[in-house]
Amino acid sequence: MTVQRLSLTSLLTQPLRFVLIPPALRFYLTHSLALLASLAVVAWTVWDGQSGFGLIHWVGVLFGGAILLMSLWPASWNRQRLINLAFDDQQLYLVNGLTEQAVALPRDRVCAVNKGKLPGHDGAIIAFTLDLALSEAELAVVQDTLDSQVEDRFKLDEDRYRFGFVANWQSRRQLLATVSVLAPVVVVPEIINEDDEDDDWD
Repeated sequence: MTVQRLSLTSLLTQPLRFVLIPPALRFYLTHSLALLASLAVVAWTVWDGQSGFGLIHWVGVLFGGAILLMSLWPASWNRQRLINLAFDDQQLYLVNGLTEQAVALPRDRVCAVNKGKLPGHDGAIIAFTLDLALSEAELAVVQDTLDSQVEDRFKLDEDRYRFGFVANWQSRRQLLATVSVLAPVVVVPEIINEDDEDDDWD
């Protein structure tokens, strides 16, 4: 088995060609605006409700306060928690930013890069997927590290599985151009339920 685990800290000390992490400016600007907006909502609600709290004031305090607390949570400002993929000249790294763990496998295990957008199980839009050749034992290590299970629709041929990745606030066109060096690029048709034919995935 050529799949190996390593910590995210150890991974980031290596000379990587690419890390799928949110751009710093966009990430911190968005969080700063959310913090300021929620703070303004809470402050206005408290000031306006001095003569008596109505429903609108409770809504402002509860929702504005919840967003404010999330914005003040130090972990919310850590971009590394959102890393899900990296690679260098020899290895591909699948990353679980929440647990700060990663799993390394040879880049030649990447069979294809699929650029079709797909709906994820948690509602997020999958920007692209990678088809990986893995044995059952290697798949078990990957799933344990990522704390996830391969969906039935992502089980391909024997010992071949598909893994999806969100764009992490990056330009999808540039992102696809970057990961296209891993393997030939193909298009996977978008999977949309009949009840959602009118939904726009763009």
